[in-house]
Order: sequence, then structure tokens, then C-alpha cells
Amino acid sequence: NDSVDCPKLVDSSIQQIVTRSRKTKMLPLQTIRSYRRPIKGDQRSPRNTRSFPLIRRNTVAQTFSSLSGGAVKRRDQLVILGTGWAGYRALLDVNIDDYDVTVVSPRNHFLFTPLLTSTTVGTLEFRGVTEPVRTARKRLKYLQASCTKIDPDNQMIYAESIYDQKDEEDKPSFKPAFEIPYDKLVLSVGANAVTFGIPGVEKYCFFLKQLSDARAIRNRILECFERASQPTISESEKSRLLHFVVVGGGPTSVEFAAELHDFLRQDVHKWYPDLETKVQVTLLEAGKKLLSSFDAKLSDYTLMLYKKRKIDVRTEAKVQEVHRHQIVLQDGTSIPFGLAVWSTGVGPTNLVKSLPFAKDRAGRIIVDDHLRVKEPHYPNIMAVGDCATLETEPLPPTAQAAEQEGKYAAKYLNGVKKGSAVEPFRYHNRGMLAYIGGKRALVDTPVAKNGGFFSWILWNAAYITKLVSFKNKIMIPMYWFKSFVFGRDISRF
Repeated sequence: NDSVDCPKLVDSSIQQIVTRSRKTKMLPLQTIRSYRRPIKGDQRSPRNTRSFPLIRRNTVAQTFSSLSGGAVKRRDQLVILGTGWAGYRALLDVNIDDYDVTVVSPRNHFLFTPLLTSTTVGTLEFRGVTEPVRTARKRLKYLQASCTKIDPDNQMIYAESIYDQKDEEDKPSFKPAFEIPYDKLVLSVGANAVTFGIPGVEKYCFFLKQLSDARAIRNRILECFERASQPTISESEKSRLLHFVVVGGGPTSVEFAAELHDFLRQDVHKWYPDLETKVQVTLLEAGKKLLSSFDAKLSDYTLMLYKKRKIDVRTEAKVQEVHRHQIVLQDGTSIPFGLAVWSTGVGPTNLVKSLPFAKDRAGRIIVDDHLRVKEPHYPNIMAVGDCATLETEPLPPTAQAAEQEGKYAAKYLNGVKKGSAVEPFRYHNRGMLAYIGGKRALVDTPVAKNGGFFSWILWNAAYITKLVSFKNKIMIPMYWFKSFVFGRDISRF
């Protein structure tokens, strides 16, 4: 309003703020006087009609810091690339008051990968194994984009949005690109599924690393059953459609075959009784045994159990090429399929390949014992997760290792800000778990190596406790209960 007492009221308020601030020399009120906006037709002197300036949050902080005689606290710009196990754990544990955190990732959620295979057949729903990134921390800035280049000398990240933009109707669309400066950088971009250059893999096989992969596999499984139910389909075509091939003998492949077996035994015989006898599952492993990272007895136990369930397990079966409807092995064997899932390990992403950092034979970035890029040495860049490995101790590309690395990255960043020394990173192998179907699981830890029903109980309990949010800790048991009582959802959408 036009009250002439407003300037006096403002002066009085500022006087009180300054008096209550830390002991410092009083600033002249003229330097911090606020002015009201000019009113149209107001004929007052120019001194009293200056417009109120646009003050941003940092400007306000600087103003009151100056009033109290203190320096402005500038937070370092911390950029985290990726929302996997390592990146998400670093995000949860880093001191948000010390850093302005920006997360850049094409995936706007954290994925609980140990339970991903359960979503492929409807045992669990997709929302139960994800955590939104934006709700992880307050004052977090998230950008759904892909990093295309890193300039470590100028501390700059180049990224492009995952969304297409079209400025004019007659011009082609493009992905907007932008730059992000950083003071500290955490590389947690994960790894891609490796195909070994085998022709046809990327075109005709399904991978199982992302939620979108699980959704595609789930739809394809149901599509195969619905197609095979059509009256115009021949018997040979039905057999091909209902032949599910899994390539790889690691935990992901074994767990997917187990989930598929449960689906066939518990649901298919009820909803597709005429197709049950035509279903076949084949597991191909290029090595000599399944689950080579597990104890030999547990590996043999799994092989025996799968053969008892009539799952066709073929070891030392190397794929030569993949066609639209068949896989050809190096010995000339042709295997027709309706669905082929490829899970044979991981390799570096295109971004990691392009970076000028020293890498090991697998293409992973070599880091020092504080998880910082080793050569050339950039103390403000950390690499964690599947994209990195220690020079002295190769780290396994597992969720367990990635989470430990992410937790250490946050601890290191917090320690640097406090000026305290941080001990070198040490990986602690807490063991491995794997579900093998039929309410049985494997437990391979330093203190116990078992397989069976009680291991399945431990498998359930371990993963429930590792879930991040309380919501998912409630939802996952509810999904298990729903699947047990009412069966799996076979809707295709």
C-alpha cells in the first residue's frame, strides 16, 4: 500500500534481525533498505519509487549472511550418473546438506533386480520392484536423460533428453542436448548385456536387465500361449511357440527358468490344459556347469533338480547364430523357439567405451582403493557398480558389490566434505542366493551352503529386508500371497 510508515516498518524489522545475528559490525540500513514497487501515476521522488529486485534463494542467503558477518556456504555440485544399485545407494547415503545433488539417468526409478525374474510371469507386479528416484531425497534434482560425453578436464557433462522434441511440424524431431557442470562426479552407468557379436541375438532374443525387458518377456510368454490356442495353428507350430529357450547358466538364467517352471506347473495346467503337454523349456550354457560362481555341490543339485523337472539343460552348448524362429549351435543343432531369453553376462556401455580412462580386459574402468578413477587420475571422479573394478581385486558385477561400492562412495564424499580421512574400500562377500523353483532356493554363504525349502524361507526373508521402501516391504508379501491363493495374472496388455 501507499502508507508512509512502510519504510520505517521494514527498517525496524531489519534492525531486529541484525541485532539478533552473530556478533558483528552493524551494516548501514541504507545498504539493505527494500523499496516498494512504483504505483502508476505516483509522483513521489525517484528515491522512493525503485522497483523491488528479483531475489533468488542464493541471493537471500548472501544477504542475511552479510548481515551476520558470515561467509556464504556454497555447496559442491555433485552429479550422479545412473540409478542402479551403486548410484541409488550413494544417493540415499550422501549428506544432502553438503552437496547440490543432480541425478542423470534415462531410468527414473531404482530397480530391485533380484526379484525382476518374478515379474516376467506375474508372480510379482512391476511396481513392487521399483523405487522412484525423485522421492528418494529432498532438494534432489533429477534429469531423465542420457549422458553422451564427459569432459573431465573442464568438469562438464554433456547429456541429451530421452524425449523427442519437434519445434516445427515440417522439420524432423530431435533430442534436446544440454551441459551440466560438476564438482564431484559419481559414475554409476552399469553395463549392457554382452552378445559376443553373435548374429541375430539383438534382433531376435530378449534380454533381462530392465523393467521394460521383463514386461516384454511377460507379454511374449502370454502371446505364445494365446497364439498356440488358435484353431488354425498346426501341431508343429504349437510346439515351436511353446518352446522357451534360456541362453546362459548364471543366476538370472536359472531363476528365470525356475519362475517359468512354477508358472507352467501352477497356472498353465489350469488355464491352458490342452497345451500343457506341449510346453518345453531348454537351458543352454556354454560352460561345463550351471551356476559356476556357486559351490559345486549346489550347482550339481540344481542340475539334478532341473533334469527331474524335465527342463532340458545343455552344458557346453555354444550358440553360433540366432534366426527368427530358431537357434543354431556350433555343433549344427537347430533349436526352434517361441521365446529366447539371452542372459550371458555384461559388457561396457558406449559411454564407458568412449571415456579416456584406463580399463581392464572386460572394459570396466579401473579405480583406486577409494573408488576414484585411477588413470589418468581424477580425484573428483568416482566410478562404482558394474562399470568399474579395483585394480588389485576384481569386483564381481553383482548387486551386492554395487551396493557396497555406492555406500562407500557416499561415505567418502561425506568424509571429504568434513575433512576427515576415509579408509580404503574393502569388498565383503556376504554370499549368494538363487531361487530354483518349487519353493526351493540356494544359499551359498561363508557360513552355510544349502539348498531346499528352508533356504527358500531365508531367500524370502533376505530380500524383503533388503527392499528400500516400507511400501514395497508390505506389497511384495501381498503379491506372493495373491499369486499363491488366486494364481498369477495372465492378462496381456
